[in-house]
Amino acid sequence: MSSTDDKPPPLSIQDINNIITNLKNLLTSDCAEAEITVATNTAANSPTGNEQDGSNRTGNEQDGTNKQDGDANQAQETNDKKKEPLYELGKLCKELDYMIRSFQNLENLKNSLTEPFKTLEANVNDIVSDLEKDELRKQVQHNLRVFRNNITRVKILILLQLQAASINSDGNRALQTTFATGEAGDLPYLYRQPIFENSYYFKEIEEKYESLDDRQKLCLLCFSIFPENAEIKKRFLRFWWVGENFIPQNGNDEMGDLNDTLTTFVKKRLIEPVLKKNRLQPRSYKVTPIVRSCLIHFAKKARFFDYDPDGKPIMDFSSCNKACMVKSERATASWFADYLKGNDKDGNSEKPKEQQQHQEQGKLSADLVKLQMLFNFLNKEKLISASQQIDKLQTLFNLSKQFPDLPTEWFSKMTGIKVLYLGRWEATAGQARHIEVEDIEFLKGFKNMKNLRLLSLQGISGIPKLPATLCKLENLRILDLRACHDLEKLPERIGSLKKLTYLDLSECYLLDYIPQQLNKLSELQVLKGFVILDAKNSCTLDDLSELSSLRKLSVNVNTTKFNIDEAGDALAKFQKLEKLRIAWGWGGMPGKEDSTLDSSSEQQQSKTKKKQASSISSAAAKASTDKVNKGEEKGNWERSAVAAAGEANSKTAKLGGGLRGTANIALMAKKWRRLSMKGREPQNLEGLERLVKLDLQCFPRSEPPTWLVPRKMKKLTNLSIRGGRLGYLNHKDGQKWNVDTLRLKFLVNFKMNWKEMQQRFPNLKYLENLRCPRITFCPCDANGVWQKFVQSK
Repeated sequence: MSSTDDKPPPLSIQDINNIITNLKNLLTSDCAEAEITVATNTAANSPTGNEQDGSNRTGNEQDGTNKQDGDANQAQETNDKKKEPLYELGKLCKELDYMIRSFQNLENLKNSLTEPFKTLEANVNDIVSDLEKDELRKQVQHNLRVFRNNITRVKILILLQLQAASINSDGNRALQTTFATGEAGDLPYLYRQPIFENSYYFKEIEEKYESLDDRQKLCLLCFSIFPENAEIKKRFLRFWWVGENFIPQNGNDEMGDLNDTLTTFVKKRLIEPVLKKNRLQPRSYKVTPIVRSCLIHFAKKARFFDYDPDGKPIMDFSSCNKACMVKSERATASWFADYLKGNDKDGNSEKPKEQQQHQEQGKLSADLVKLQMLFNFLNKEKLISASQQIDKLQTLFNLSKQFPDLPTEWFSKMTGIKVLYLGRWEATAGQARHIEVEDIEFLKGFKNMKNLRLLSLQGISGIPKLPATLCKLENLRILDLRACHDLEKLPERIGSLKKLTYLDLSECYLLDYIPQQLNKLSELQVLKGFVILDAKNSCTLDDLSELSSLRKLSVNVNTTKFNIDEAGDALAKFQKLEKLRIAWGWGGMPGKEDSTLDSSSEQQQSKTKKKQASSISSAAAKASTDKVNKGEEKGNWERSAVAAAGEANSKTAKLGGGLRGTANIALMAKKWRRLSMKGREPQNLEGLERLVKLDLQCFPRSEPPTWLVPRKMKKLTNLSIRGGRLGYLNHKDGQKWNVDTLRLKFLVNFKMNWKEMQQRFPNLKYLENLRCPRITFCPCDANGVWQKFVQSK
């Protein structure tokens, strides 16, 4: 027989598992027997209770007891030496237990890959059979694509299974320290692992990465700094890429480049869109853990950001011009801790002059100490290097730091900074990360940042006002102040930001003044969170109409003096406005003033009541006279009706009716103003005709605005009405809407059935009907959504 026949057959995974299990059981039984033996010897050599009781002993008996105690201690040492092998055997049992679980994981991996490999085998058979038939040559190309996709799925499955097994193993703690786990439950990073970097899958991702142009590569590398499975908002990517000048900022072209870049990444399976219910288009994206590990490798190689050995971005910018602010997860650098201890000791000890001079030469300045405390550099050389090139820092991004206060000295030295993102970036639906600054003195360093293009303070508390030096940022394109809950006012000279194109003031609930100079921002394209207030010299909609480049506007109404019908005149003046959102807050809801009048009626004097009544009556009479002079119909009737009502209420007030007569006059004046606006249309309709999207929230009236009719809103394709008292929409002379996306939410009074909706909205493709009980017979699903393309299928 040959030598090969003498070799035993190879062992299967199950056979190896059984052998290791038997070894473990044998060791366990030996350990148990050894423990019993040691315990017996210990009990035999230990003194009894009577021997330990020496209260009635004689001197000789005491000496004998001491001798026995010495023998007991010697016996205890002997037993401890016998226990050492038991401890080693216990460790070996744990190692064998880990090996058993590892081979069990391999067995599970083998079972999970059985079906995928059968699929691959079937794909190969199909390709071989089609190659033999000339008439099926075209089918081969399709089968090759299917085969390639299936191979990719199997590779991903293998890597994910191995990573999951590594994470779930309790016995692999020592090996897990070589990986970086950002949060609990994250998969280990694979970058810097030779097996991964030499794998076919890594080379495939690298090939896709190399196929991108330089601009697209830089855009893709931005995903490498975020934690695993983090959802990155499309709006945030737009901010960053515009700030870095990765995409041009030219209005619609900017959004086109943004969408094209993201679509390219999705097609190459480098990122994944995050699709949520009732959303037609994705607003967030994320990368898989494996692709992210590849991106970290590429970013490290390109010096895009610097990373620690675990693959986490760090605050060290000595080797690149970008840095991340991250919460400190490691102790203070050892060299800096020794330096601080050395300083403490030097103050309390006397040393030779030469040694003191040497220490003084190596002493850090106060600025360097502050910089080290913020960035925690690993060695002193990196601190010195970073301090010498802080003026070259181009991007500073707050990834996870709660208190982003920067030393004033170093903040003012960032003369080359282009992107300063200190605020919150997370797209979380739960509790947001709290960010706070203790002092805003460091913000005065804005005056030296002539190259700054993006500034984000989103979600930062503790900023009641912005310094005047903000207005010296002559190259600033994007200013993100969203959710700065303590912000009360903007700089008076904010109009000096001539290149500003995006301003977000949303969720700034304490903002009580908007400077009129806001209308000097000639290049402003997007304005969110504009507040209509009852404040003197505050900016109004009429002032905003001078912004010739404004395309998107969101307005919060916080005063009852705002008239939506009169606002149509101001909206008609906008030259490029395409998207408009108007939301009424508590301060803008009607009925608030009336209740105030009733509650304070006892404190008012009759003289004040007469003045209010006479002023309202005269104002109404004057306004109606003006309308008669302009040739409007029904002017005489309106004038006489309002004058009669004013006279009657004045008499009621004189007779001691309290302020109820004044309240009735105010209510009559409101009704008259609304009646006077009825049938009155803005003469210039261009601004309204350009609107593509309209969103009304908490609308305070039952009747719609006079300008919200199909004839004026010819380009309107997206209409949303959420909350409020609206009861219907105007449809004069059977005119039809061009709207294809309609969202109606929380409208208790709105009445319409499905047949009417189809007649009035013939182009409707998407309907969202949520908690509108009087909208009937709509074929919506459980989420209140109807889509035309779903119905066609």
